[in-house]
Amino acid sequence: MKTIVIKHYIPFGALTAAVIAFCPLQTQANTIALSFTGGTSGFPNTDETLGWAFTLSSPVLVTDLGLWDQNNDGLSVSHVVTIWTSTGTQELQGTIPSGTSATLVNGFRYVSIAPVLLPAGSYTIGGFISVGSEEFASGASAITTASWVTYDGSRAGIGFAFPPGDVLFSPNSHFGPNFQFTTRTSVPDASSTSMLLLLGVGATFGLNFLLQRRSQA
Repeated sequence: MKTIVIKHYIPFGALTAAVIAFCPLQTQANTIALSFTGGTSGFPNTDETLGWAFTLSSPVLVTDLGLWDQNNDGLSVSHVVTIWTSTGTQELQGTIPSGTSATLVNGFRYVSIAPVLLPAGSYTIGGFISVGSEEFASGASAITTASWVTYDGSRAGIGFAFPPGDVLFSPNSHFGPNFQFTTRTSVPDASSTSMLLLLGVGATFGLNFLLQRRSQA
């Protein structure tokens, strides 16, 4: 009588997916770009885009955009916050809703966005604030930034547009907008992904070889 040998094989895709699932990628908690103390607050006299310029010393992944809530009691209207390159090319944008639904952290209300990777370089962040709608802070006595961020001065312009300078001529201003980020280690690089795939391939062939040997025994 002829013996029928049933061979068992493990699908490559299933095992590779399992290997990747059990190898968590390196991540870091969100970091707030800027904080300040002191200064004065007031309402804009016209529709303005208010914010500040900054330089990144290394790539960061922007995860949240925010706007200052002077009294921590909610925003009166929604506000668009934008990050541009130093020459005015829009990189990312988000809307902070009115009220208290946006997360309040150290005086700023934040919303999460689809993460955007910003390379090292110079940028401007601005928030559009219509006349009399929201208070913003100016003339801070101290400004503190995250390790990767350098504050490069105030920015203010008329209307909803990229502000190349500060039409209000107010140093240590305008807050206004803010953002949160993680470092680039939260984005899997090509070498990490390739290593996981190679591990999956090796494990698959190794287990299939052992199963084949057992079926032949």
